[in-house]
Amino acid sequence: EVSRENDDYFGDPVVEAARLCATCVSGQILAADIVRATAGRRSPHTFSSLGGLELKGLPEPIETLEVGWEPLGAGALTISRVPLPTRLAHRPVVGVIGRENELAMLDAAAKRIASGAGREMVLVAGEPGLGKTTLVSEVARQWNEAGITVLLGRCDEEVGAPFRPFHEALSHYVAHADEDLLRSHVAAHGGELARMVPALHQRLGELPPPQSTDADSERYLLYAAVVGLFEAASAEHPVVLVLDDLHWADKPSLQLLRHLVANTSSHRLLILGTYRDAELSAAHPLTEGLVALHREPAGVSSIDLKGLDDIGVIAFMESAAGHELDDAGVGLAHDLYRETDGNPFFVAEVLRHLSESGAIVQDATGRWTTASTEGRLALPHSVRAVIGTRVSRLGDEATKILSTASVIGRDFDLDLLTETTALDEDQLIDLLEQAQHAALVNELPDSPGRYGFSHALIQHT
Repeated sequence: EVSRENDDYFGDPVVEAARLCATCVSGQILAADIVRATAGRRSPHTFSSLGGLELKGLPEPIETLEVGWEPLGAGALTISRVPLPTRLAHRPVVGVIGRENELAMLDAAAKRIASGAGREMVLVAGEPGLGKTTLVSEVARQWNEAGITVLLGRCDEEVGAPFRPFHEALSHYVAHADEDLLRSHVAAHGGELARMVPALHQRLGELPPPQSTDADSERYLLYAAVVGLFEAASAEHPVVLVLDDLHWADKPSLQLLRHLVANTSSHRLLILGTYRDAELSAAHPLTEGLVALHREPAGVSSIDLKGLDDIGVIAFMESAAGHELDDAGVGLAHDLYRETDGNPFFVAEVLRHLSESGAIVQDATGRWTTASTEGRLALPHSVRAVIGTRVSRLGDEATKILSTASVIGRDFDLDLLTETTALDEDQLIDLLEQAQHAALVNELPDSPGRYGFSHALIQHT
């Protein structure tokens, strides 16, 4: 027995427990024999006698037992039945470089929802090539290994089927989830989810037919079924829903996303969305959706990815090479940083181009040897294609204007551009504003009427 005073405990058992704890080595559990005797047949554990231990401050030796235990395997703690989606499992040759703060923010969000602190949504924005999907895939692999259920839904520019990302994510879940959980969901929501996820019918067989009613009611029942499945899934394991390339999401998917964020009461659901902010205009469906999402009272945050800094590009190249760079390699890294503004995709593509052209080669030991790169920092086709697609979306007139501006230089004045084109200043400003929304050019701070290309590579294209 112990004595209690002011919400604290005193007495010989407390001293014994403290002395036994101090005696333990890492990973060891010790108990006084009286603990085993009190538990009796109810204890499933095995014990090994250590005999009477002399413990500091106690007059007599304490008969002590070591409690036998085996650590669960890394995959056996609370691992979900649902495997990681294949596209997230792929590990790139060069992983995540220079994103320590972003990784920490995402990891903190996952830990909060895993502990039941509340539903959250994190939006990762940035221009093409900055590594949004690479960043998300990295944390998804870590979370999956920690026992979190990770689902992936991708939006596609070419496939505008309603609810496409939710169809992909929930089809994967239904294919692997516990059958009892799915049957409980059907008991509560009928066959409504089968409208979106035919795999539910394939998994369980005959289902109650979805209720046939007016369009608004059918949509409400479907939304409720989706929310219900996420609630049930997150009750078993914390769930991370990755929605990739939201700038291509169809309008029904964005409406369902808003409903999910606003109505789920789950405390263990993290929604992680990526999108290209350069793709958004004022009239874009996602623009309105983002405004609505940020109106939510809590739980919606953003990460705005930027290019790697100079040191980050060096680290990227060293990771790709597998060794520290020599002075020539560091010089090349500085050149790449100036040309790409640290965009990881552009850096990787230019490196590949330099390797194929013989500007950098591997010696017999596998180390990179940098030959002369003078005149070889030409634009690879892959980079031209990415930038060219962004430019072409603005139309022929804007393409002509940007081509003229690129001849003037990386930075250019509105007055000079007006003199070299057939457009008046107001038309030119409208076109440049469109190019700004597409993250192709920026008006230079403290220099009204002076613009610059976002990357040297955009100017070259």
